Amino acid sequence: MKLYMTDCNGKMKQSDRKGVLNPGYEINLVKLYPQIKYQEIIGFGGAFTEASAYVWAGLSKEAKEAVIEDYFGETGNQYTFGRTHIQSCDFSLGNRAYVEEGDDSLAGFSIEGDYKYQIPFIKAALEKNPSIQFLASPWSPPAFMKDNKAMNGGGHLLKKYYEKWAEIIVRYLLAYREEGIKINRITVQNEPDAKQSWESCIYTGEEEGIFAVRYLRTALDQAGLSDVSILIWDHNKDMIVERTEETFSVPGADKAIDGIAFHWYSGDHFESLEYIRQTYPDKELVFSEGCVEYSRFGDDQQANAEMYVHDMIGNFKAGTNGFLDWNLLLDGQGGPNHRENYCDSPLICNGEHNQVRKNLSYYYIGHFSRFIRPGARRILVSNANSGLETVAFENPNGSKIVVVMNAGEKEQNFNLRCENRSWAIMLLPHSIMTACLDE
Repeated sequence: MKLYMTDCNGKMKQSDRKGVLNPGYEINLVKLYPQIKYQEIIGFGGAFTEASAYVWAGLSKEAKEAVIEDYFGETGNQYTFGRTHIQSCDFSLGNRAYVEEGDDSLAGFSIEGDYKYQIPFIKAALEKNPSIQFLASPWSPPAFMKDNKAMNGGGHLLKKYYEKWAEIIVRYLLAYREEGIKINRITVQNEPDAKQSWESCIYTGEEEGIFAVRYLRTALDQAGLSDVSILIWDHNKDMIVERTEETFSVPGADKAIDGIAFHWYSGDHFESLEYIRQTYPDKELVFSEGCVEYSRFGDDQQANAEMYVHDMIGNFKAGTNGFLDWNLLLDGQGGPNHRENYCDSPLICNGEHNQVRKNLSYYYIGHFSRFIRPGARRILVSNANSGLETVAFENPNGSKIVVVMNAGEKEQNFNLRCENRSWAIMLLPHSIMTACLDE
């Protein structure tokens, strides 16, 4: 077995331990049952926002390469999943649509604005890892298609533009494929129940279902994009049960919609996720966004990192298939953001544009992403120690991976057991460990 630990003594430090056969020991166990398998894992990653791409573009050639390696390379976090936005979002340099105001015919459709920052950033990642999967989300249709005539401030997509908005999304996907960027999944709308001062658009659950079934799915299939999955909600977990049920009550929704995306900003609600997993067992559950907002939290990097892992472990144990962090890279202010909605990210560019700081969250996320491969299955882990948070997986090659976090103030001693093998382990306060049992 190999152990990788991040604690006060170092980050992602490795130690080798040999298994001690001790089948009769029953106290303080973290016990794996690899024969009991649950959901399949898509992968881990973050968001290629225009803000992240802008910061990356300002780096030196060497620093750019280092960021790509840190996230997508074999020596880094080995991300295999990415998110991006359709048109602009709050972490863009300003409001931007793919058609000019009043262009009902979409004659002027263009993704030209994406070529400056986002597309080069995404292509650099794909050069490092060509197998990255992508999810794309819209924050707002063009202003003239909405009842408030603005991309910001909520508003609703006018019914007469449902078909045209679906066509814009299809054209976006096709344009990206021409650039060698295959987007595998889309959500109907980012945070469809939030009226924000930045790009936003309100849908009821029924409206999401109608748009997905009658317009978006139809447009995708007609364009030869039947391989693109549609996910709904893309908002907080506290309303995931009500919204999913409302959307899936629309006739045809079960066939047209492939999954449910969610965020973390309203708290854990792991029980709601577990209900969705049990009620819709054939649908994907994707954590599509989470970040540490500067307006809500301080700059305690230990607390920030533990917030990530607490949510990741709870979400995966509730049945989640994939994890997407928010911005991959931001500046020292937590932007750029055209509405001053600043937040933290695992990599921060400080001061001069060639100094990139790795926050502790980078390593804590890496305790999952470096070891759990796409196609892995979560396996049962039973934990007797209330001071530990645990989750376990089996990779496609049969290797077992266990992640254990001690977020408390005291060291924790436990025995890790898998079948007829057992290891005695001590975790320092505020630390995390990944155990690779078959290495």
